[in-house]
Amino acid sequence: MIIILKRHASETDIATVSDMVSSLRYQPRIIRGVEQTVIAGIGDELSNRSLEVLKNLPAVESVIAVQKKYKLVSREYHPSDTVVNVGGTLIGGDHIAILAGPCSIESLEQFRAAVSDLTAMGIRVIRAMPFKPRTSPYDFQGLKWEGIKIMREVKEEFKVSFVSEVLGPSQIEALADVTDMYQVGARNSQNYDLLEHLARSGKPVLLKRGLAGTIEEWLTSAEYLLVNGCQQVVLCERGIRSYDKVTRNLLDVGGIAAAKQLSHLPVIADPSHASGKRDLVLPLAKASVAAGADGLEIEIHPDPVHAYSDASQQIPSEHLKEFLEQLKPWIQLAETEKAARQKPVEE
Repeated sequence: MIIILKRHASETDIATVSDMVSSLRYQPRIIRGVEQTVIAGIGDELSNRSLEVLKNLPAVESVIAVQKKYKLVSREYHPSDTVVNVGGTLIGGDHIAILAGPCSIESLEQFRAAVSDLTAMGIRVIRAMPFKPRTSPYDFQGLKWEGIKIMREVKEEFKVSFVSEVLGPSQIEALADVTDMYQVGARNSQNYDLLEHLARSGKPVLLKRGLAGTIEEWLTSAEYLLVNGCQQVVLCERGIRSYDKVTRNLLDVGGIAAAKQLSHLPVIADPSHASGKRDLVLPLAKASVAAGADGLEIEIHPDPVHAYSDASQQIPSEHLKEFLEQLKPWIQLAETEKAARQKPVEE
């Protein structure tokens, strides 16, 4: 349940309500606004609605039952947008963030060339994937430990931030000194053990939607992260499985809009994995931004024809500048709308 305190409630009031929430065997989570404080009571209120007794406390304005399985992720708990900081790049709020990089690290020369092209365009959050989950055990699985060494060398030279996918808890520590944001791929979206370990890492997490995951399942996976202490979570719509073979996946544009309404977490889109074809990435990127996405994750490669994986969907890094120029009008319009929506209404 969500306990909304009266305006300008004192610290003593907040502590009193929190203590009572704890005494009723719920976990109190406090979020302080400028004028009003909200406390989420984390527990199974469907079978035990005892928190309703808090309505009688002088400092409590109202108690709202949240029937959703995700509480901390919901806008009822946190009405304003969360902004996630990845090495100085902000994801969420009134601007559109661009994350880009190759599908996987293939060599020092390939990765360095990609990062050099991206930083020249002002992109500071780079896809850096030393581990690659692949459907077939015979496909390229990434350079793994050698890839981490390459990341350290490139990071030292270009001073960029990396987002890297982890496939299991053992890789979290291995990447800790070089990765600025962990990525949970579609196949691991409901790997709750991995989510709990990542939540305790102290770093932001990019959570992709599962291959056939519902929006509720996606947001509930994010709840695992928040419940275990990770507040810096970014949701990523990357397309869900469908029967059509023209695109690699079905980009759920409506899912982006719905996630923005249901949750305070920033939502970005991955049009590269959704389309599977580089000539479809731009129109899907435009649609994602128009639907309210807070950013995009784009796959690029200095020589995509010879890429070890996902060659057909990676944009030549030298063409990304033109790609961003064509996307610019959509970004400007979206940022203007976001800024207007977040501007306080003058009385």
